[in-house]
Amino acid sequence: MIIGQEHTGICVSNLDRSIAFYRDVMGFTMIKREEPKATRARKLGVPGSVIQIAVFEYGKGYQLELIQYLEPPNPNTYGEPVNSLGQVHISFKVDDIEKEIERMSKLGVEFVGGNDCEVNAEGPLKGWKWVYFKDPDGTNLELIEGDLERD
Repeated sequence: MIIGQEHTGICVSNLDRSIAFYRDVMGFTMIKREEPKATRARKLGVPGSVIQIAVFEYGKGYQLELIQYLEPPNPNTYGEPVNSLGQVHISFKVDDIEKEIERMSKLGVEFVGGNDCEVNAEGPLKGWKWVYFKDPDGTNLELIEGDLERD
């Protein structure tokens, strides 16, 4: 039985650049950075891989793991569109979405479709506000404001 989510991992092309983004723009706290390791290739399913990771904490105990493959070279470039098979997005809860959009825009974040958020007009998510943006490697991210309490 699945009892929760441990962390979310994102493959990045430049760990230092991504650390700066998630620390300085997103406001996350780095709790660990590992030196490059070549011991996980079989378990990762990437022969000859050498990786380095950084782990961040944010919110109420959530963790984000950034993984840079030093070997082999990355097979693709900047992120795929959100409708590509296998694509995911990570949604981050905020208290004041307009304030976050303004703050992040000043730090150079470009929001998909402009700096205004979408507001759900009906249904169980009526009144929720959301906006998409991308990290430096094109990972799809979302800010969301609304009544997000869970049982």
